[in-house]
Amino acid sequence: MKKENRNQYKVLFTEEFELCLDNIQQFFSEQGVDTLEWWFSKEDEIIDYIESNLSQSPYMGLAVEGGSFRGLRRITYGKSRHIMLNYIIYYAVHENDGYIDVINILPSRSKRKRIK
Repeated sequence: MKKENRNQYKVLFTEEFELCLDNIQQFFSEQGVDTLEWWFSKEDEIIDYIESNLSQSPYMGLAVEGGSFRGLRRITYGKSRHIMLNYIIYYAVHENDGYIDVINILPSRSKRKRIK
């Protein structure tokens, strides 16, 4: 997928990303029908967020400097205090070709303590 113009990149969701979404869906399906329906609406929001933001600002995410995602960039979706409602999205920018590979999405495993 190529850059549509000088300022916009095409966003490509990889097979690995789709598998991650399937795993998250499986988790929510074990919580019940209402929770699964909620996830389906949230999944659409996340994908829209990724496409709209990364196509306009591909370098908005922080560069990952260590670990298994080294060399990729990352953004966070969500501002909830519940860790399963916030997600870290890993992606690669292909500047010369004008596209972005969205590679992985993981629940944010924050070590923050709940405020009581």
